[in-house]
Amino acid sequence: MHRVLRLFGGSLTAKLLLLAIVFLVVPAILYGRFENADRERQELLLRNLQIQGRLVAQSLETGLRSLGPKAVVEAAKVVDELGRGELRIKLLLRPTGQGDSFYYVASSPHVDAGYLKAEQQSLTDTGVLSHVEQSCGGNQPLSTQFTTPSGQIELLTSITPFYTDLGCWAVITAYAQSDLAGASLTQPFAQTPAVRLAALFYGLIAVLFLILGGTMWLSLRRFADLARQIRRGRTPVGRSFAEASPVPELASVAGEFDRLVATLHASARSIRDAAEENAHAFKAPLAAIAQSLEPLRRLTENEPRGQHAVQVIDRAITRLDGLVAAARRVDETIAELMNAPRQAVDLSALLQNMTRGFNDSQGTLPAHQRVRVEVTASQRVRVAGTEEAIETVVENLLDNAISFSPAGATVRVQLQSKGGVARMTIEDQGPGVAQEDLERIFERHFSHRSESPAFVNGEVLGSDTHFGIGLAIVRRNVELMDGSVIAENRAEGGLKVTVRLPVAAPTS
Repeated sequence: MHRVLRLFGGSLTAKLLLLAIVFLVVPAILYGRFENADRERQELLLRNLQIQGRLVAQSLETGLRSLGPKAVVEAAKVVDELGRGELRIKLLLRPTGQGDSFYYVASSPHVDAGYLKAEQQSLTDTGVLSHVEQSCGGNQPLSTQFTTPSGQIELLTSITPFYTDLGCWAVITAYAQSDLAGASLTQPFAQTPAVRLAALFYGLIAVLFLILGGTMWLSLRRFADLARQIRRGRTPVGRSFAEASPVPELASVAGEFDRLVATLHASARSIRDAAEENAHAFKAPLAAIAQSLEPLRRLTENEPRGQHAVQVIDRAITRLDGLVAAARRVDETIAELMNAPRQAVDLSALLQNMTRGFNDSQGTLPAHQRVRVEVTASQRVRVAGTEEAIETVVENLLDNAISFSPAGATVRVQLQSKGGVARMTIEDQGPGVAQEDLERIFERHFSHRSESPAFVNGEVLGSDTHFGIGLAIVRRNVELMDGSVIAENRAEGGLKVTVRLPVAAPTS
């Protein structure tokens, strides 16, 4: 539960998704509630109209009874007196002894005889008269749409029969669909003006929401694209984060990004300059010390202890010179990778060329002392990076594998690509690495080689020069190219180093 709260508390996408869900669910719930309320309103209105129809029928019954035999002749006047506003009245009569047929007697508003006959047939077709044909009693509510001969749609709200000496009368009340009452009862809720207005505003809000979300997404996408181009050293001329964002509120953030990029570029230049200056500053005194050793070496030719001291100093100078060169190489590599342009490097061809060079360098040794390098590449693999950085990675790994391999051994290199990732493994037949040191071998200045110092009369004359920088450079280069490197011991003995690098995108 805590993780879910943290997700929604920090993720912009999660918040937008939640807002979209609310945006979709709440209107659906409100629409259902309002639709039920509108249905109840329609039912209440229909009951009121049906009560009105029954009252009209009672008034007509009273008036027609008082007219006696003249009721048929005077019926139109009685209907006119009751017809008011939007109410429409249709009066029909089934004379006593005339079968089950009703005859149209009068209506409000007035229509001619031909129209009355046509409307009577239309009413018969609707089947509403069948409700009173069997008996002539009891008010019956209706809610039936009826199309008049003129094509106008009416809503029949009630039919009330009553009996006099002349026969069975039927009073039908109706309202035109164009009238307020008819529109309120026949118009679907979704087509009411209130719902249409609400839908219009809701649509505008939805459009604004989409514009807001789209603008934010576009800004973040442009930021990501520009950052990717900067990381790969392909920054367009004059392009900045401030220009990439269409949202004014992100201008301050974009400005900070631009200043950060400028600081990184300045740092890369400073690192490169410092590496050159430091190397130059160290080289001069080291050269002076090395030159000063020559007179001392001649003066101590017949003194063993003096010769030993000169040798110790000479070895120390050599070691310092190597450390200065290695430190400069590390700093320059970092500076180059901070803003070096990315390109598609054919790793398959690079491995083949470097392997050939390593094997040729072993040609001066006897066959039983050589360490051979074999490469297996299933296909042509191109990775995204810089050729110098990748070449340094391969060179250091091969140097490390060869240096630990016994004479006559084979270093195997395999390269394959799957799922957009290139996987390169280098396996040697050396002693391997202690399990607790498998991660530490990629640390700077860590070396698991066995030092072999020479002692004369209790004094150290020198030792093998291993700075523990090669694998650190490998990891730094690989990680700056969005890759990873791990080491593991082989079951049959030796070390296996696996490098994963992103495959370069295909060029058009």
